Amino acid sequence: MDETLKLGARDGMPEELLFLSRKYPREGWRSNQGLAGTGEFWLANHDFFRQITARIATELQQIQEKGETTYQTVPLINQYLGRLLSGLDGHHTVEDHHYFPVFQRAEPRLVRAFEILDADHDMIHHAIDELAATAQDSLRKIGHAEGAMISEQRFAVDALAETMQRFRPVMLQHLADEEDIVIPLILEKARSDPEFG
Repeated sequence: MDETLKLGARDGMPEELLFLSRKYPREGWRSNQGLAGTGEFWLANHDFFRQITARIATELQQIQEKGETTYQTVPLINQYLGRLLSGLDGHHTVEDHHYFPVFQRAEPRLVRAFEILDADHDMIHHAIDELAATAQDSLRKIGHAEGAMISEQRFAVDALAETMQRFRPVMLQHLADEEDIVIPLILEKARSDPEFG
């Protein structure tokens, strides 16, 4: 694949693949009746990923600013990370094995777009592995103590926050780029087949 199309290097999807996005601009998606079902579910999942990553980033920033932990710090961050990572894994598995093949058959002009998005998934799963490993190590070092952090705990929080800061923009770009391809396709096909997807 062209290096300029890799996630993190590109600035959105190639213009020639956005022909349906121009027909169905983002601002009209949620009011379009064709969004019902698959499209609503898709956007709800993506909204959840955006919200949970924002929550994790905020929690880590607050811990850094306060310089202390509570008995709930590790369980709370662990819960948020677990929901994020398992949610992404499940979402991508369904996309790779069901939706992307269906969508490519429905609109062959978008095969290249789905190849790009599939390559994104590979890159994101490497980032997920890094985030999971850092989280496991960091949360173990943070421990379950309450009060001002010692140096090892501060370094652990910083390491997890930095990993999250690298992960989040890449994931957010992928979500937006995927929506620019998938949601207009669903809206287009729903005109003739309300059960499309």
